[in-house]
Amino acid sequence: MTSIFYLHGGPGMSVAVERTRYPQAQEVHWWQQPPATSCAPHPYLDLLEAALVEFRRSVKERGAPMTVMASSFGAHLATHLAQHAPESVERVVLLAPTYNPEQSALRLARRALALHAGHADADKVTAALAAYDAAPGRARFWEVFGALQLLPDVPALYFGPQAGDAPRHFVEVLQQPGGFDGVSAVAISDDFAATFRTPGRSAFNGPVSVLFGRHDPMIDAEHDGPIWRAIFPQASLRMVDSGHFPLLETSLEACLA
Repeated sequence: MTSIFYLHGGPGMSVAVERTRYPQAQEVHWWQQPPATSCAPHPYLDLLEAALVEFRRSVKERGAPMTVMASSFGAHLATHLAQHAPESVERVVLLAPTYNPEQSALRLARRALALHAGHADADKVTAALAAYDAAPGRARFWEVFGALQLLPDVPALYFGPQAGDAPRHFVEVLQQPGGFDGVSAVAISDDFAATFRTPGRSAFNGPVSVLFGRHDPMIDAEHDGPIWRAIFPQASLRMVDSGHFPLLETSLEACLA
């Protein structure tokens, strides 16, 4: 039986979305990423270390290597585990990995604006994007993100046309207490932007699968595919019929295929 260490998208999100989607998946360790510690100087680096500690604990408990499966931003945590504990990794599965989260979010904002150009608040998103383009930076980025929330049904844009009730379930879970930690999301994202360095070739030489969603509004697979291949040259890249969350729109078996 495949034993999976799962890294959810984050930062600031909850693994409850996946856990409630697959309540019978006993082979998966749905690790809930810890919140950013108040006043921590480097919350993203702290998150990397917490992931490595929990992964090593899980592998020791199982007594054998585990498959590392990661969604979206979680791919950066998976890359860290593969680099620092390659002997403990059986396989790496990256689901719609966002290499540059800032650019991915901006791509989502432009998609939302194109779909809702006639909305009363569309001009606010247009102005925020123009300000960012004129002088990129984290403050301007968060202004875009704030304006984006004024448009309707933005979370639904993450999903493909055949997602069924996945968008509704996603929103319902994230709206529950503890479903989303905005403070951690900002702190970890900003620290990632400040500290991230392009990784070299991974020390992990085992099997790697990278799945991109055909309807993903956040990722340009043609651009990002070669980036992940530079880290994992052995990676198998494939397109699936989903949006940004293949695991929520297809099945666990399909993502492992």
